Amino acid sequence: MNKSGTDMPNWTRRRILQGTGATVLTLGAGHPRTAAAQDDALYTAAKKEGRLTRYDGIFEQKTIEAIIAAFTAKYPGIDVQLLRQPSQTLYTRLRLEMQNDVAECDTLGSTNILHFVELKKIGGLASYVPKESNKLPAAFRDLDPDHMYYTGGLSLICMNFSPQKAPKPPTSWTALVAGDWNGKITIGSPDRSGDVASWVVAMRRKFGDDYLKALAGQKPKVGASSVDTVTDILAGERAVGAAAPFSFSLAQKAAGQPIDVSMPSDDAILNLGVTGILAKAPHPNAARLFADFLYSVECSQVLAKNFWPTLRSDIPWAEGRTLDQIKWYRNPVDNLSAEVAEGIAKWKELLG
Repeated sequence: MNKSGTDMPNWTRRRILQGTGATVLTLGAGHPRTAAAQDDALYTAAKKEGRLTRYDGIFEQKTIEAIIAAFTAKYPGIDVQLLRQPSQTLYTRLRLEMQNDVAECDTLGSTNILHFVELKKIGGLASYVPKESNKLPAAFRDLDPDHMYYTGGLSLICMNFSPQKAPKPPTSWTALVAGDWNGKITIGSPDRSGDVASWVVAMRRKFGDDYLKALAGQKPKVGASSVDTVTDILAGERAVGAAAPFSFSLAQKAAGQPIDVSMPSDDAILNLGVTGILAKAPHPNAARLFADFLYSVECSQVLAKNFWPTLRSDIPWAEGRTLDQIKWYRNPVDNLSAEVAEGIAKWKELLG
């Protein structure tokens, strides 16, 4: 038995780093520094640390890599190791590391706010107020009064579809399960993806468990992440994606792929990507610098280019879209932990 009081193996730092999905990014070395960066005391301290490890479940691979590339271009001399996996996979790994006293992750991004609520309770987060976080839309500021975690992304959950296989796609969540889509739907799993878990809670709130029963009757293909809906549609395996990523779907469409989005008339589901700095972050100054960067003009420009809602209210979205143009619903935080657990249990009962 190890010192954590469990019979889990004592994972060394090297073994932890051998997990699937790790990507070392050293982009930006050799880029000229801006005058502002040269004068930034936090950057100086972060550069002495020399590296940053980011666990990210908010953005798909292309977008988070573009964010990191922009970060290292602005702040050369800081190598970034990225681990991009579904939020629950990352959180499970992080908790195992913490249990075995392995401090590898500096900053975590997850689509499940409950991960941060739990981390705060066990003293796993460091308080920090990112610079220019007041540029966020007011509704998404001050998630935590102690500034242990904050909004790191705005995720819109909609339907995506193949224009060839679904020339007349469903236009509402209710139409999705009432139509003839048997064997044609793809969706992620709520016990792996925070976005899908948020969607399940919203569907149960709006329509009750009969909705999940009707979805089960359509025999959907169940993957892990919401991003899997894009993969399935582009591979021709399914026609319509439920609980699908608005941003990544549009980015693929803009790249010429045969995919489009349908914004449901009974509300897109808005889920927050949440981020925070670990209390035992090995590189705390680099983590703070990255938190600041998420609210920078450069980061929001990357988000817009990749069809994500921007984190700054003064930077427009791609194609002139705004949140005001979209009918959306966000789950209340009160009792959310119990609702997520109940939703996952009901999902497993009905969909396996």
